[in-house]
Amino acid sequence: MISEFKGNDEKTHEAYQSWRRTHVDSFNMSEGAGGVFTIHWTQDKRENPLGRGCQHQGISSIAYKEDKDSCYTRARKVCAESLAELIAWARQQHYQTKNCQHCDTRAFPFPNADLPAAKS
Repeated sequence: MISEFKGNDEKTHEAYQSWRRTHVDSFNMSEGAGGVFTIHWTQDKRENPLGRGCQHQGISSIAYKEDKDSCYTRARKVCAESLAELIAWARQQHYQTKNCQHCDTRAFPFPNADLPAAKS
């Protein structure tokens, strides 16, 4: 199931953070310029016991405005348990996707999806 979060407010930020904490082996996409979404492992590498993921998203326990840039839902986040589901959603909406090069690594490759994203 796809979950979307967008808004520069505490309720949306906390809902997204809660989703991340309860879906640690899942995926999310961050919307960038021109409707291009970057796909990440949901959990930040600093909170993953194996070090999987990246540090671009911050840890899932950061509260709204805890630091100067801690509203994580100013840019739209689209989340799902399945990588294939995220990619299919993006294609249905006519968005492009790219895999985060810090998340999709040799040590922790994204699972094969029926609809692969482009690496960047």
